[in-house]
Amino acid sequence: MNKGALIKMFSSDGCKSNMFAKTNYGKIVEDVILDKDFWKNVITCLKGVLPLFEVLRLVNSDQKPIMSFIYEAKDQAKEHIQKTFNAIKKRYFNLVS
Repeated sequence: MNKGALIKMFSSDGCKSNMFAKTNYGKIVEDVILDKDFWKNVITCLKGVLPLFEVLRLVNSDQKPIMSFIYEAKDQAKEHIQKTFNAIKKRYFNLVS
């Protein structure tokens, strides 16, 4: 993740003097990039999605694994997500259902 580089870029004088930064859309993008809650949500999203990407990578590989192996990987991803979110169902439920 390039959080630090993006924040530094949007905070720079060069970016602030750019003609696009002065538009409404430019200001909206800057507000999002500099918003701490946005980055907190990005991290939350990554914690939930990365285990699912691993399962998708397995399913999409050239060598097709047997179905029981895929189901095991899926179950492990679900357990990993539950553990990551301290088994608080409302924090992860839409990711694994």
